[in-house]
Amino acid sequence: MGQELVSRIAATAKSNLQLPDEQLPTIERYVKRAINRILVFCGREDFPPPLEDVAAQIVEDMLRADQVAPSENDVASVTRGDTSISYRDKANSLKETVAFVKNYESQLIPFKRMKLPKDCPT
Repeated sequence: MGQELVSRIAATAKSNLQLPDEQLPTIERYVKRAINRILVFCGREDFPPPLEDVAAQIVEDMLRADQVAPSENDVASVTRGDTSISYRDKANSLKETVAFVKNYESQLIPFKRMKLPKDCPT
């Protein structure tokens, strides 16, 4: 995995989340993790360009889940009459994040390499 690939994906995630430049080293660390997980899941050594968007989405979700990036999901509801604000339960947020990450599997499967049995020497 090249630094150019990491920088491109990090720039996309940084821009989408509107994070400051000081966060770039942290974002790049998350990008490397996401790329490695994708490569392992897909059994690949190369990283096709269509997977860059998937990697950026995964990085954004990882940053939100680890509270590195602000999450708009913290407030569950707001009532104006007699002012009531309820916050989302952190345990439910974690479950939703895990379920959401599992949805990436459908995007990754088309890139998965099949493991074929090796021929036995005769």
